Amino acid sequence: MHSKGFILLGIAFRIALFLGLIAITLYQLRVAFIAQTVYSDIATKKEVRKYQNDPLLLVAYGKEESALGHHEKARKWFQKALYANPVYIPAWLNLAELENDVGNINRSLEILNYLDDLMQGVLRWRWEKAMLAYLLGREEMLQDDLSWLLQQKNLTRQTKQKVLNFVFSLWPEPAELVKKMGKKNSTSLFVHAVRMKNIDTASFLWTVTDHTLLEKKQVLQYINLLINNQKINKAALLWQEYYPNYPNNNLLYNGNFSLPLLQGGFGWRIWERILKKQGIEATTEGSALHLHFTGKQNINLYHIEQIIPLPAGQTFKLTGKMRSKNLTTDQRPFLQLIGRKCSMRFVTEMVKSNQDWSRFSLHFTVPTKCNQGVELRLCRLPSKKIDSLISGDFWITNLSLQNVSASTFQ
Repeated sequence: MHSKGFILLGIAFRIALFLGLIAITLYQLRVAFIAQTVYSDIATKKEVRKYQNDPLLLVAYGKEESALGHHEKARKWFQKALYANPVYIPAWLNLAELENDVGNINRSLEILNYLDDLMQGVLRWRWEKAMLAYLLGREEMLQDDLSWLLQQKNLTRQTKQKVLNFVFSLWPEPAELVKKMGKKNSTSLFVHAVRMKNIDTASFLWTVTDHTLLEKKQVLQYINLLINNQKINKAALLWQEYYPNYPNNNLLYNGNFSLPLLQGGFGWRIWERILKKQGIEATTEGSALHLHFTGKQNINLYHIEQIIPLPAGQTFKLTGKMRSKNLTTDQRPFLQLIGRKCSMRFVTEMVKSNQDWSRFSLHFTVPTKCNQGVELRLCRLPSKKIDSLISGDFWITNLSLQNVSASTFQ
């Protein structure tokens, strides 16, 4: 009885072992098959079969063949891409360029006309189509495409920059530029002209641009451009329209530092990267500009200024209030008025090391040759003493500039 049980148990064990060996064999065969697939060209062939209908990949093959001068091979790849997707625009564009390169101009023009119908209202690849129109001499289509692109709000910044650079190179004369691109694009053209510091084009476009479509900072950039090109009177008129002084009889803008610092135009310009320890704060005299000196620099201070469009030959009075606390060194802050593009310099006395709010006054006359205005600067000269690293605090506010000549400033 026991011997029969052992026999049955041995048979069961042999069957289990046999089945286990079969499982191991099947697993090894599967691993071998995967390895053969991965490490042979079977995988590559599968990928080719998988992507042989991908127009993106087919066009890439065609462009590579075209770059090598293999025009027939390139044409076949582009045609395969169009067979896979008959309205795949990049394939049509590249095929049109290829036909043009090999001298089939009529065929290339046929494709362009087809694309013109196909791409009505389509933004993607519109820039590439415009370049094809330029290549084939279709100027009217080129103008339409470029003008349409500039009107698209979702046009990428990079593409818009390419379009603007291109139209400015094609039509450098501002009147022709507006005629080609249309007045509806004058705002974009104006902003680009200002960005490129093209004063003549910007000035022309200003006359045809809807100013209500411009941001205030864009107007400020145009005022800066006028100032830098010695058109200060025009800049001053524009400034008075967009940034009127308050109170009206103060020729300085924001003399009490209660308004945001504009960093341009005829407002305050402060080099914040140089003067990290500065700011506007509330005081008993109202808002004031506060400078904190850390004792680590023998600073040559000239980084706070305002350009003022004062007329030549007239006399003015500058007033304001200063305060200081624990200022060191023999050189401390003061105000300086200098002429722009001319010889003129007037200065106040240096602030004391420690002083409560104190009023100062400075009379000066603008020389007749100073016709580009003046600059008011907060300065501190470098000390030549051993103890030259300035520390302490300085405040200034309530700056006012009045015309005290017999004639009234216009």
